[in-house]
Amino acid sequence: MRREATQTPWRTPHWFCSPHNFEPEIPVPPHTVELHDITVRDGEECADVAFTVDDKVRIAEALALVGIKRMELFLTVPGWLEAVRAILRRKLPLELYVTWHPGRVERALDLGVKQVMVWYRILEEHQRYDLRRSRADLMTQAANQIADARRAGCQANLFIVEASRAPLDQLQETVRVGKEAGATSVTVVDSFGVARPGAVAFLVRKVIEWTGLPVDVHCHNDFGLSTANVLAAYEAGATGLNVAVNGLGYRAGNAALDEVAMALEVLYGVDTGLRLDMLPWLGQVVAEITGIPVDYFKPITGTGAFSVEQWKTGAAMEAGGARPVAFPFEPEVVGRTPRVVVGKWSDVGAVAKKLTEYGLTASPEQLSQILIGCQRAGIAHHRPLNDDEFLTIAVAGGAVSGE
Repeated sequence: MRREATQTPWRTPHWFCSPHNFEPEIPVPPHTVELHDITVRDGEECADVAFTVDDKVRIAEALALVGIKRMELFLTVPGWLEAVRAILRRKLPLELYVTWHPGRVERALDLGVKQVMVWYRILEEHQRYDLRRSRADLMTQAANQIADARRAGCQANLFIVEASRAPLDQLQETVRVGKEAGATSVTVVDSFGVARPGAVAFLVRKVIEWTGLPVDVHCHNDFGLSTANVLAAYEAGATGLNVAVNGLGYRAGNAALDEVAMALEVLYGVDTGLRLDMLPWLGQVVAEITGIPVDYFKPITGTGAFSVEQWKTGAAMEAGGARPVAFPFEPEVVGRTPRVVVGKWSDVGAVAKKLTEYGLTASPEQLSQILIGCQRAGIAHHRPLNDDEFLTIAVAGGAVSGE
């Protein structure tokens, strides 16, 4: 989102967030940050999703339209080569990252891929019981893959699976070896969402201190902290934040692209360069492809995010020229409008707004009677009223055309 510089980033024509986000006692040094989309890559790990090649291309095109510059793709699912070829053929304004998979990645590089993710599973339990290989052997393998990627002219990201559960000395040794092998960046991975924001920030600062390399983060949502964790990583200096449309991903998913983007814009004053007004559309595209609907309570894009039963205060803020006070940010910023429904908890402001939408008017006394009727009907129906139900009560209560 392009914006003019302001001395009050917490208060703009379109939002009014807490000014304390910008207190000098809690500074966040401004720095470049990119959203690294993993909708397709981590979506492959979702137990209830199966993408076709066309699905992956459609998502890539949608991401590019919104302004995302980085997306990632697995090379472990049938159709991977066709997907890489089809996405690159479209010459989209984004970089395609692929996981290093010997015997396959070479073909992706031949097609023009220049960004690779070299995985290293750092936990002793994985190495001993699953991989059944020594730490030294696995570290040497990762170092060799990084070196191979660099010799092929690629940027190589050392993606440290389970970094958040690893002993600090092992993490330090891992990033040291990775940097010496030629890694151009490191991803700190909270594979099971078991770190709190302060811990993620601590690890990011440590890896930056040890290596001086750009640091990305990949945080799962098992405790509902993924968005908070990637934002904490940004505060600590991370320059790449893994996100997914609708929070799609393995188990409980990942940090949601729309949430992270809007938090950066509103709460940190970061210009993400994204088409924020297209975020709901992007969410619907992915929901349609996956068959997994956007949750009602989902911030930014969920039905409930801008749905209210009362509008007296909203109307007062509008009339006073202080509309942003009525919202965390004006819904139009993300291409939405307020959804005012009438039901058991409504006020006269909600009734008046609904009447206006239909070109109707009523006296103050009639508004009060219509409100009572709507509240009773809402309780009886166990939901807000639909249009026909509202209009029936409104007309019976004396509402007439305002023309």
